[in-house]
Amino acid sequence: MPAMMVQELDGELIRIPGFVVPLEFNKQQAATQFFLVPYYGACIHTPPPPPNQIILVNYPQGFPLEYIDEPIWASGEIEVGLKSNEIAESVYTMNMLEFEIYQY
Repeated sequence: MPAMMVQELDGELIRIPGFVVPLEFNKQQAATQFFLVPYYGACIHTPPPPPNQIILVNYPQGFPLEYIDEPIWASGEIEVGLKSNEIAESVYTMNMLEFEIYQY
């Protein structure tokens, strides 16, 4: 496993801000899995951030894409362990319980 991760976060409930990069969708075209990244456009037109700056988020209810260009607060339980797909790698996975739009 990559050395630059915080193992103590495993199983913790956290709230963290970031931007959504959709990966999987439901029939209503809402994102059921996405990366939460530290800046807008990460993983799309540029190389992805390091694996310890990306969270792979699972949200079976589906995240509405109307908010994709706005940062959100994501809340849920963190799992520590390397996950990868064709876009990027992450050392954190979150089962998101809820989200809210980030207010500046």
